[in-house]
Amino acid sequence: MLAVDVAKLRKALTDAIAFLPGYDQRQCENKLKDIEAQLESLRASTAPKSKFAFKRKAAKVSPSSSTVTSSSREPNSSVPTQGLVQSTTPTSGLSLSGHSHAYLTLSSLSSPWSAASDLTISDIDHCIVNLIPSPANPDASADVTFTALHVRNVTNSVFVLPILSGSALLHDMKHCVIALGSRQFRMHTSSNVDVYVSIASNPIIEHCSGIRFSDYPLSLRPALSRDAAAQIKSNCLAVQDFSHIRASPSPNWSAIAEGQRIEDDGWPLLQSEPKEVLHRLLPS
Repeated sequence: MLAVDVAKLRKALTDAIAFLPGYDQRQCENKLKDIEAQLESLRASTAPKSKFAFKRKAAKVSPSSSTVTSSSREPNSSVPTQGLVQSTTPTSGLSLSGHSHAYLTLSSLSSPWSAASDLTISDIDHCIVNLIPSPANPDASADVTFTALHVRNVTNSVFVLPILSGSALLHDMKHCVIALGSRQFRMHTSSNVDVYVSIASNPIIEHCSGIRFSDYPLSLRPALSRDAAAQIKSNCLAVQDFSHIRASPSPNWSAIAEGQRIEDDGWPLLQSEPKEVLHRLLPS
């Protein structure tokens, strides 16, 4: 079972490598190598010593003996292999991938929404993505959320997302607008993105430029939670730029000026043709 768990850890790290900063990648890799080394040491110390090893080795002239020796080792070698096979079983996460010039809603997800699902958005271009309760999602639950968000390779698009119960990791975003709430927010290798975020921790960016931040609009929240949310201070402007570790302000991000923010009635919550909306809302 330990071998299975370690194999799952290895795959999880491989899957997340694109979203992790270089320092975190090295830390996780070193920790995992230590665990693998301890597991190998544990195997060696608990492996039974065979009293018949010398007898098998002496019978070199018999082809069958080498076959027996090889087959006798197969059960042990299959343990980590079994772990790798199990770790590749598809998870319950949802995905939205490979769309262009479209208005996308909850019905566009890879499978029906459930409250305990991660969401992966990738390879999106010139789209509006609306995943909150709204006229375009008339059957959506008022408490729709996702446990985590992974975004990669999206361009020229607007994303209207709910408050997440976990973290958001965004990679390779170009010329976009995104509205969401999350416990943690990390953005990497992105440019010209307007971010409307509700967050209690500090947003983190790395290898980014032209990123602008503002608070998550109250109008996008469920009606019952708006009064409580109005009393909570967001850290949307307490941004940490890992590419600018200096006392001076980072040139890679700024606050969205009040007159440049999207108005409450300006968010594309009705299904519509993306072209005109994108022209109006995307950063210039």
